[in-house]
Amino acid sequence: MNIKKNISTTILSIALAAMMGSAAGVRAADQIFTGAFDVGSAGNAQKFNPLTAPAGFGFYNKYFSTLTLYDVGLQKISGDLAESWTYAKDGKSLTIKLRKGVQWHDGQSFTAADVKFTLELVKNPAMASVFSSRLKDVSSIRVLDPNTVVIDLVQMDASLPDAFTNIMMVPAHLLGKIPARELRTSNWWKSPVGTGPFKWAKYTPDQFVELVANPDFYRGKPLLAKMVNRYFKDGSAATIALQAGEIQFSAMTLDEVKENQGSKAVDVIAGPSHVLNYIGFNNNDARFKDVRVRQAILLAVDRNAIVKHIYKNTATVANCVLTLADYVPADINKYDTNVQKARALLAAAGWNQSEPLELLTYYNDQASKDVMAVLQSMLAQAGVNVNPRFVDGPTFGTIVDSNKFSLVYAGGGNGPDPGTLVPLMKSSYAPPNGVNRMRVNLAELDALFDAAQQETDSARRTLIYQQMCRVTNARLPWIPLWVGNRFGGFAKNVQNVIWTPAPGGGRYQDYPERWSIK
Repeated sequence: MNIKKNISTTILSIALAAMMGSAAGVRAADQIFTGAFDVGSAGNAQKFNPLTAPAGFGFYNKYFSTLTLYDVGLQKISGDLAESWTYAKDGKSLTIKLRKGVQWHDGQSFTAADVKFTLELVKNPAMASVFSSRLKDVSSIRVLDPNTVVIDLVQMDASLPDAFTNIMMVPAHLLGKIPARELRTSNWWKSPVGTGPFKWAKYTPDQFVELVANPDFYRGKPLLAKMVNRYFKDGSAATIALQAGEIQFSAMTLDEVKENQGSKAVDVIAGPSHVLNYIGFNNNDARFKDVRVRQAILLAVDRNAIVKHIYKNTATVANCVLTLADYVPADINKYDTNVQKARALLAAAGWNQSEPLELLTYYNDQASKDVMAVLQSMLAQAGVNVNPRFVDGPTFGTIVDSNKFSLVYAGGGNGPDPGTLVPLMKSSYAPPNGVNRMRVNLAELDALFDAAQQETDSARRTLIYQQMCRVTNARLPWIPLWVGNRFGGFAKNVQNVIWTPAPGGGRYQDYPERWSIK
């Protein structure tokens, strides 16, 4: 594979970055970067409200901005619209100093009033923001001056800077009088005003969104004249367009990466997805209450064989819900494959299956179809019979939210800050209160989430997360499988482009104002 890598301490970060310089081959006025930004699991095609979006941030952050962002290695958080932030000694407030001189695309100044408005909008139940759970301990938001905002907290929440990397700031002066319920699906999002390096210019449904350079961007005018997000019916069509030179970027599947090895028509960038693939089960289902049943399912799956033969060693086996190396202690159970032991555990637990269980997934790429077939075969050898069912994402959500499922093959983002798992695994966020769709209900796990949230010392916080890994390794509220790589394909005529396969896209500083075409 033609893959570019840059290894950091614990995370593989990827940057397709040529030497900084001018784009001598193409005039500035002709610099148009076209990408299939919404292809793949990090996309959110033609859904433009970023406050309700679970993904799509790789394009949202080209015209909106956030208070904070990670570096490309997803290790260190730095300010974007925020210049600095400081917690009070008692942890009951967070003071944020904003970058001065930032303007909305309509020329109005970005101020603390916009931060207050945005965060209150996220907390408003009528907005139904996917990030409301991350602000649950925010009791009030106060504007001290145009460049200073104070967030009052019920209790310390050390994960807020991480939460802010996903929350796009929106303009109070344009949206402040629109009721949240109406704003949630308003057409305003189809011609929005942000503070990012590019400004919204045109949207043609089912075809593309066109952005133009923002000459007043606070880090300087972009080198590109335009950035275009082109829509495709499926990822394979986007890859064909990329190989033909019609676009400059698209996510790629493992099969498409393999096909590219011969022609090397595009540069492929690979890195860990920070998404744990797991077998999930309905924790309310009595059949899975006995931990021996859950252990048996994991012991029946030869994860190393799947990683080797299906993923061609582009995935890494996981043994708990946390996968970043710092959070995985050496003393956890590795659950080496043992079908005989799996059968014995099922027998001891009184497993009695009268008909096959449905194994539900929203993954529809070929590699995932192969995985589902192999899981079906491996589980059957231990005495657990399943029938794979493939659906789209919305259908999957409807089924699991209505509590009408037994087993799923799914993925959950677990980094870079494990606080992202709170709405996915804390008991208080089971539907309809949140997206703990597997109905995980472990008091010890809840207590660890709370402890980590209130701990500001990074070393002590790491110890808490290591204990969380031990607990989920022993109790198996999810059955961990692996973390796969994700792939981005780039045309050979682009330079200074920075990309990494972050969960949901975006959340890191990719400096799009520096991107250019050779």
